[in-house]
Amino acid sequence: MDNHYIIELIEGSSYLPKISSTFGDILTMLLEPYEFNMDECIEKISNHPGLEKSLVRVLNYNSNLNRVISNLKDAVVYLGAKTTKIVAISYITRLLLPDKIGRAKIFNNKVYWKHCVGTSIASYMIAEETNLCDKDKMFTYGLIHDIGITVLDICLPDYIDKIYSLQLKGIHQIAAEKIVLSGLTHSEIGMWLCKNWGLPDEIVDIVGYHHSPFKNSSVSNEVKIIHLADSISTKYYEKLLGNERTFIYSEKIRESLNLSANYIEDIGKVLPKEVDKVMDIINF
Repeated sequence: MDNHYIIELIEGSSYLPKISSTFGDILTMLLEPYEFNMDECIEKISNHPGLEKSLVRVLNYNSNLNRVISNLKDAVVYLGAKTTKIVAISYITRLLLPDKIGRAKIFNNKVYWKHCVGTSIASYMIAEETNLCDKDKMFTYGLIHDIGITVLDICLPDYIDKIYSLQLKGIHQIAAEKIVLSGLTHSEIGMWLCKNWGLPDEIVDIVGYHHSPFKNSSVSNEVKIIHLADSISTKYYEKLLGNERTFIYSEKIRESLNLSANYIEDIGKVLPKEVDKVMDIINF
C-alpha cells in the first residue's frame, strides 16, 4: 500500500502535519496508567507545545481551582492519565482538521467531526454496559477511528468531494471510496497514517478494522465496540445531513457483546444531546 499513488499524494502534501513518533510513545504510556511515568511523559509532551497548551486550557476551562494552572506538570497532575490521554488523542485528531471553512468544497468536516464525537460517546456507553474494556480508552479511540477521512479532507479535498458526491447519489461510502481512490478506503489510509506516527497497535487495529471487524482473525472487543458505535453515530450523522437512511451493523458483533437491539436504539436517542455537551470540552 505504501506505493499506492494516493499514499504518495498524501505524503507529498504540504498540508499533512509532521507529527513526531514520540507522540506514539506518549499515548502508549497513557494507555497503561498504572505504569505511568509522569516525569518521562511530561518531558515528551513538552516537545509538543500545542498539546501542552491544550492540556492547560482544558484544565482552566473545566476546573474549580482557586488558581490558574500555567505549567504542564501541574496540568498533568490535576488532569490525571485518563483525561490527559483524551486530550492528547483529541489534539492529534484536530491537527488533521482544516481551518474553520475546510479545504473540501462539498464535504463538511465540522459536521463529520460531530460523528467522530458521537462514536466516542457511543463507544464509552457500550464499554460501560458490557464492562469488557476501559470506557475512557474507548472514548479516545472513537475520536481517532476515522482519521483517514480527515487526512483526505486536508490533503486531497477534491477526492473527498468526489466520494461524497457519489454518496449523495446513493452509493455506499466504502464503495464510493474504492471507486475514487482506486481500491483504497479511508480505513486503510488511516491505518497507514497511524503506523507512520508510531501509534499503539491497538489504535492501528481500531482505525483499520472498524468497518470490517472480521477481516482481522483475532478481532478484539475494542474493534467490536467501535464497529457498533460507528454504526450508531452514522445514523446521527446522516440526520445532521438531512438524510433518513438506516444504519447497518453486524448482528453477530452485537450478539457477541451480549447487547440487545433495543439498547443500541436507546444510545441513538440520547446521542445528539450528549454530543453537544462534549463538543464544548474538546472543540479546541
